[in-house]
Amino acid sequence: MSDKTVAALAAELNPEAKAPETTEQQPAPVEELAPITLEELEDLALPGDAPEAPERPPFRIADDGCADWAVRKILEEKREYDRIRGLGEQQIAALQEKIDRAKRRFEQNTGFLTGHLSSYFLTVPHKATKTTEKYRLLSGTLTLKLGQPKPVPDDEKLVTWLKANGYNDMIKTEEKPTWGEFKKKLTFTGTMATVAETGEIVDGITVIEQPDIFTVDL
Repeated sequence: MSDKTVAALAAELNPEAKAPETTEQQPAPVEELAPITLEELEDLALPGDAPEAPERPPFRIADDGCADWAVRKILEEKREYDRIRGLGEQQIAALQEKIDRAKRRFEQNTGFLTGHLSSYFLTVPHKATKTTEKYRLLSGTLTLKLGQPKPVPDDEKLVTWLKANGYNDMIKTEEKPTWGEFKKKLTFTGTMATVAETGEIVDGITVIEQPDIFTVDL
């Protein structure tokens, strides 16, 4: 008699006997986050208020009362931020006015003194190069930068002249797609761009999927 037959007979004679244990393990059930109460929310230390507070177990908002509390809290935080920002902007404006006054004084006084130094510079001998003339003092150097010609091309007229005089190699041709117009003809599926009317797959376009953004509108 085989071992399997013996085991079957034993099971029939003793139905209360435990079945042999198997090594296969069942997956553990996913633990659902505990809902939080309104009272617990009101006592909750938010990360921005108490960043060093002990970490609280994860929770979930499970009813309208708690959800509305969270929205009111966001509105409260926004009002506080707007108040602090307004106060800061007032102080920034006052400081900027002081900076502007100091700048005006600096420009007026240095402009006045620089003008007199420029006149003095013309009365003393100084070293000259092709681009500068200098006169050294203990506290600094008076420098005259000689003006240099600065050509400013008219692209349209210059291109016409270059073509007429055989300088085609001096003309740069730049090809760029009219992206704003071409984009209107496209549809996007996953990471693929196609022409809406023909279904042609367009090469040279990288489609990056943007994540959904959740906001609370006040």
